[in-house]
Amino acid sequence: LRIFMENHVYAVWDFMCLTKQLQQHLAPSGSPWTPTYSASARRWINEIVLGEESDITMDGVSHLSHFESYIIAMKEIGIDTEWKERWPTLVKNKGWGNAIQHPRVPNPAKYFMTQTKQFVDSDKPWIICAALALGREDLLPEQFQSVLDQLENADLPSHTFKWYLKRHVEIDGNEHGPAARKLLEEL
Repeated sequence: LRIFMENHVYAVWDFMCLTKQLQQHLAPSGSPWTPTYSASARRWINEIVLGEESDITMDGVSHLSHFESYIIAMKEIGIDTEWKERWPTLVKNKGWGNAIQHPRVPNPAKYFMTQTKQFVDSDKPWIICAALALGREDLLPEQFQSVLDQLENADLPSHTFKWYLKRHVEIDGNEHGPAARKLLEEL
């Protein structure tokens, strides 16, 4: 579980890069505002970003990004998260391409983020959305349910991680997945 999480945390982070880049195309921030794409497309991406960037937490009261919730889950099972918590700042300071090459980034995460960066750098909303819809939202509910089923049989202090997985099975399967597919069809 620790090895999985130490690699997967980067995918949790780079998912936000996909969604935020897609949001910049469909519902850009800034002034003067001009509507782009359909109102439905803008709503779908904003709903996905809202859920990923400031979702309700396990206590039902607070809000955190899924990345921040994931860090809490990592701490809960005893993973040192100092490096992962510094990751977004490293990317901001060094650039995504340079940060990926840091020796502390596991090779599977380097490969995965390099692919995601290529989608984001394409600057083509239909490519970014395809990566989001087909490479993430359609796949995650089934994959996360499998991990969740395995965790149910393990005696690990992973309450936050189980909640995180259940939350994704629910929202990706019922909300974000269908929204991302509709968005891809429009694009």
